[in-house]
Amino acid sequence: MSDVYAAGLDIGTMFLQSARDDGKGGIVMTEVRDCYREIDYAEEFEDQLKSQGAHYVKEGQKLYILGNQAYIQAGMAEVGASIHGDKEILQRPMKDGILNPESPKIALTILRELEKACLEKDVGPAREGEILYFSIPANPIDSTINNTFHSKMAERYLNGLGYDARPLGEGLAVIFAENPKMHTPEGDIPMTGIGISMGAGMVNFCLAERGMPQDEFSVARSGDWIDTQVSKMTGQPKTKVMRVKEKKLDFNKIDENDDVILALECYYEDLVNYVFKECFAKRFKGNKGGIEHPIDIILSGGTASPPGFDKKVKKMLSRMDLPFEIGDIKLAGGGDVKKLLQTVARGCYVRAKNAAKKTANAKEALDA
Repeated sequence: MSDVYAAGLDIGTMFLQSARDDGKGGIVMTEVRDCYREIDYAEEFEDQLKSQGAHYVKEGQKLYILGNQAYIQAGMAEVGASIHGDKEILQRPMKDGILNPESPKIALTILRELEKACLEKDVGPAREGEILYFSIPANPIDSTINNTFHSKMAERYLNGLGYDARPLGEGLAVIFAENPKMHTPEGDIPMTGIGISMGAGMVNFCLAERGMPQDEFSVARSGDWIDTQVSKMTGQPKTKVMRVKEKKLDFNKIDENDDVILALECYYEDLVNYVFKECFAKRFKGNKGGIEHPIDIILSGGTASPPGFDKKVKKMLSRMDLPFEIGDIKLAGGGDVKKLLQTVARGCYVRAKNAAKKTANAKEALDA
């Protein structure tokens, strides 16, 4: 079979994740934190960044520190956070799952820099004919946000890097990564069920049948909304809330003496109620008789990663009068946090690999 390479890219609000052929029969997974910190230009400071090999860009009289270095610096800056007023110490090129409309020019520059770094870090530039599927959010049912500009800008840039770039719905990527099933008396039907990606900016849903999307939608409230509410309630910077959520939050053993943990639990409960009761259940209400057999539901994304979160969702869904029966409710990647975060990138890669094999077979048929 001819060599046709495949790649997947999850353009997430909190993290970028990529999956690429390594050229040796394996897959390379790469993660980059999708954020930046803006600093007034100083030559001495830029010299330090260069000497330390930090990832940054210079635009006019501003330096923008990117990725995990920005996250670390923002944490240190929290010590003197009061001098920053209301301005966010840590900023993101994306908001609510799409390019940040509050600063589109610099956001686009930084997002492109981070995308390139995520894709090329461990593999190098695009190879000839390399097919890349990248994730796009579905348009939300509770907001006027539209994904058209975000999707087109990503496709144009990734094509410019040399890839054959194609968009893939984020929820559908979960289906490709995890292969949920419909359970019938005659046997299981693959790639049939509901994929849910709970990222920082949005919660994306996809109902699919044999890998074909039947309904895709999103909710414009997820992990970032929780961070904002907890920060307001506790008076702690959002970067500190993020660290506590990522490193300490465990719904199986809540620390009653930690105000941030208690606030996180409170707003997680509110999020689950809103996403699944107010949005998910109402979306499918009235569609009786359309789905005759039990279907699996897959949960993925960083917002779904704290231990015990899946139990909250299962409890909520068990109370609902849905027009279909649920088979299994599973965490993607078997519950492994690293794999959970990589789900959308893995799904994009699977879709790209299928397309690459089809292309290679077509080439061989022409050459025969």
